Amino acid sequence: MPRYNAALVSTLDRYIARQFLLNIAILVAILFSFIVAIDLSLNFGEFMDLAAARGKTQQVGPGGAIVSVEAGAVRRILLMIFLVFDYWWPKLLQLGNYLIGLIVIGAMGFTCTQLSRYREFVAAVAGGVSLFRVMRPFVLVALLMTLIQAANFEYVIPRIADLIQRDREQASQRRLDSLPVRLVPDSQRRLFYARGFDAATGVMKDLTIIERGPTGPATRTINAREARWRDGGWDLTDAVAESRTSQTAPKEKVDRVVTDLDPTAIKIARFSGYSQSLSWRQITEMLERPERLGLALPGEEDPAQGAATATRQQRVDELQRVRFGRIAMMVCNMLALLLVTPFFLRREPTNMMLESIKAAPIAVLGVMGGVLGASAAIPGLPAQIGVFVPALVLLPLAIAAVTSVRT
Repeated sequence: MPRYNAALVSTLDRYIARQFLLNIAILVAILFSFIVAIDLSLNFGEFMDLAAARGKTQQVGPGGAIVSVEAGAVRRILLMIFLVFDYWWPKLLQLGNYLIGLIVIGAMGFTCTQLSRYREFVAAVAGGVSLFRVMRPFVLVALLMTLIQAANFEYVIPRIADLIQRDREQASQRRLDSLPVRLVPDSQRRLFYARGFDAATGVMKDLTIIERGPTGPATRTINAREARWRDGGWDLTDAVAESRTSQTAPKEKVDRVVTDLDPTAIKIARFSGYSQSLSWRQITEMLERPERLGLALPGEEDPAQGAATATRQQRVDELQRVRFGRIAMMVCNMLALLLVTPFFLRREPTNMMLESIKAAPIAVLGVMGGVLGASAAIPGLPAQIGVFVPALVLLPLAIAAVTSVRT
């Protein structure tokens, strides 16, 4: 038989979990507001100019002429607020995945400070409740936040990946359009160049495809007014192929080009951070066919960069780190939480400010270890294993920390 009333302990669990979740929400709101406020203070003029440009309206002037009318001051300010919110909300959702570990630990510190201030830890221990039992709602809420983080990585971020890549000038735009494709190669050594690329619909405008021979020089070019992705290839509109090796060869009409360079591969090549927005399923599909990565073969030069590039294997390792690094990051967040529990779960009243100062560097190192381990390669170790090195270091320390709690 337990020495404590199970109903009362269940009430205590709900009370701690509710307070913990409230502190998490408050910290998220404060931290995100702080980030947005700093960016707004540094780029206030840019946002105001953008609001003024978006707020212009066309009206019929004297003599039937069409004139542009500037928006009023109130309307410009409201437009600026909307543009700031529209620009930042996708980025904050992605940023939250990397800050959630520190946020949860900080919220745990605030919650334990409140419980210690009102001697609720003392009452729990006096009532026969172990501090290990008190730890359970903290761990369960942290696991809940980890599941939300995983769902955000897998389902939310891939759907808003295009919005995350926007510049400030593109705020309020729902898709990335009119972006150039700068000489991206496919697995057949062809180079794709387009003046405009609609990342949402997979349509390229004013496309030029340069076909190359085994030794490198161009053998043929294909010029098309538009290209639309469909079933493993690009359907071309008004496309004409012209030989680059023979002056007398006739021009040919081309309706379709089959290639492994699909819109996702173009996005990865076009945006350096796009791979961080791919889901586990999308990364798996890319890894099953590495030629879709749109990289130069080993020993070749990437025409888009004009210098020696990473080999396909290096890009494969990078995607593997992105994929397994997310799991390692979540594990490190949980271990970092357990690592600081001795500083906050105290059976006697203590100076929680001093304990928070002691716990802060340990928490930061634990969480940042997971983030850095997911992005930095460790020589001699496969990417799938190297990302878990910080977690393996934190595991025995977390076990020792939890068992050291005096209760």
